[in-house]
Amino acid sequence: MIDLSLTLSSFVPISLEAMDHVKLLDRIDTKYILRENELKEYLHSVKSQYSLLVIGGKLVHPYETLYFDTPDFNLYQMHHNGIRNRYKLRCRKYVDSGISFFEVKSKTNTSRTVKKRIQVADIPETLTEPLNQYISTHTPNVYHDFVPSLRVFFDRITLVNKQASERLTIDLNLRYISNGIEKKIERIVVVEVKQENHSVSPFRLLMKMQRHPQNYISKYCLGVMCLNKDLKMNRFKQKMNTLNKLGYDTH
Repeated sequence: MIDLSLTLSSFVPISLEAMDHVKLLDRIDTKYILRENELKEYLHSVKSQYSLLVIGGKLVHPYETLYFDTPDFNLYQMHHNGIRNRYKLRCRKYVDSGISFFEVKSKTNTSRTVKKRIQVADIPETLTEPLNQYISTHTPNVYHDFVPSLRVFFDRITLVNKQASERLTIDLNLRYISNGIEKKIERIVVVEVKQENHSVSPFRLLMKMQRHPQNYISKYCLGVMCLNKDLKMNRFKQKMNTLNKLGYDTH
């Protein structure tokens, strides 16, 4: 694990309250998967253009997420099969604050990410009737009988563009748990550029200069594939090969 404390301390801090204008629950995402040892240099390159979210003096924040799917992983299959109007169900806990939200995260046929969410007391191990009703309201209501499918832990760095409506999230130390099996992914980071609309982004420009390709595999699909070897994953083969080339053996 790399020590980023000195690099992150050089950023101008921003509070959670001050970044209300970049919740971006309806947005365009651009995703990159990078080697962990590249991160310090890239952060240094963009530090003048982004502020860093700081909560209670902490620069890096732990997250816990529980995803729900059908027993046959129909929501994963929607993503794998390239269905445009697809969605994921999850409950995310912001560990530092103790706040949790249940979320329906949809990808539209125009490639926008739209999140609907409600606050809950904690991560539920089973879906309550109100949550099932929330799902029915905000999805096509094709699938039912959702069960916990994957628990995900990671640490997040959040940057906010000083000049535009853009948020940058950097996820490290990915750890997956399902049915008592654990998988760690320690040498890569997942970076997402989140924007209201495609506009000039310092980080996207940096990635273009460095010839880093975009990679749209989701953390959920990656974890499902790592822990469920019998599932269909041929459409993700190229993406998995990219991870292997970055130095991580996903299998």
